Formats: sequence, C-alpha cells, structure tokens
Amino acid sequence: MIRLRLVGTVAVLFDAMTPALAAPEPIGIVEKVQADASASQGGAIRALAPTGPVLFKDKFRTGPGARLEAKLDDGTVLTLGEKGRMTVDEFVYKPEYLGGAMSVKVAQGAFLFVGGKIEGPTGGNVVIETPVGTMGVRGTTVWGGRIDGGYGVLVLDGEVEVTTKRGTVLLKKGQGTMVYAGKAPMDAGAWPEDRTKRAVQTISFAKAQ
Repeated sequence: MIRLRLVGTVAVLFDAMTPALAAPEPIGIVEKVQADASASQGGAIRALAPTGPVLFKDKFRTGPGARLEAKLDDGTVLTLGEKGRMTVDEFVYKPEYLGGAMSVKVAQGAFLFVGGKIEGPTGGNVVIETPVGTMGVRGTTVWGGRIDGGYGVLVLDGEVEVTTKRGTVLLKKGQGTMVYAGKAPMDAGAWPEDRTKRAVQTISFAKAQ
C-alpha cells in the first residue's frame, strides 16, 4: 500500500511539473476551397471549408483538381493548386508593430503568394521555400510551380530573389525565370503569353455555374 501511494504521489507531482501542450494558434481563415483540401496537425487530419480556421504549422494538402485559398491575419493570401503540399513554418505578426517574419514551405504543387503587411515595403522578413530553392520576397505577388519541364517563378508585382544551389536571380514585376535540374536559374525576362496563361490556370478556381 505504501508503495502504491508513493507511485501515485510521484505521478501527481510529475503531471503538475509538466507544461500542458499548447493548442495550435489560429493565424488566419480559409477563404475558398475547391474539391478535396485538408490540413493536419500532429497526425490529426481535418477537412477544410470556407471560414474555417488556419492554424500555425498546418500541413495543407490538396487532391486532384483541387484548389485552396487561405488568408492570414496580416492579409497575406496563399493559394495552392492541385496535388499540393504547403506549410506555414513561421508567422510572427503583431498589428501594432511594423515588421515581423514569415516562412512558407511549398513542398509540392503550384502556388500563388500575395503578400500582406508582414512583407510590405516597410515590413519584415518573408521566405518561401520550394523544391528547387528559396525565394526572398518584398511587396510581392508571385506564382511558382512545375511547368514546361522545369520549375517556374513568375512575379506579378513587387520583387523576388530566387536562390538555388546553382545561382541567384532577381525578378521584378512582369518577369519570370525557369529552373531546370542541375542548372542555374535562367535570366529574368518576360514569359510567353501561353506559359503565363497556363501558370494562372493552375491556381484558378472553377467558375460557378
């Protein structure tokens, strides 16, 4: 009996000394969903629907033909195309202060990033990680994804610095680059109209009938 009481006492003390696991922090909302889109946290998977919460460290996934659009608290809008995987790895934002930090990892699929207050002209540090390298962005609307046998990046507004293991290129509004396996990013330049249209289609939602 004495032994049982000691074990119970130790268990109570251990529980009191162990901090409770903090619940994931909401950092935005889901604005649009087309077809199958989900988010996972610690192995738990939930289906995503408009007005639902976006939680810090959510691992987004989209299925065939799917689209997902989420708006973060600073106004950043993230759109993910079909068969995509995306995570917001860092999100530091306080409305009363300038600056902050954000890191978005796009492991798979096409995406569109529309910057909010964190990465505005007087904002903080924002990095987008992609399968081919990283993007440093400023005041930006940028598309990225697989296209025409390589990985493309197209800047619709602002500036983006694309850095890979083979080199770096600075893109300004209206310019794009292509990254092919084992090669440095191509020089900045305007994309053919057809390629631009196909890129936009990868993150566009179907029109309501």
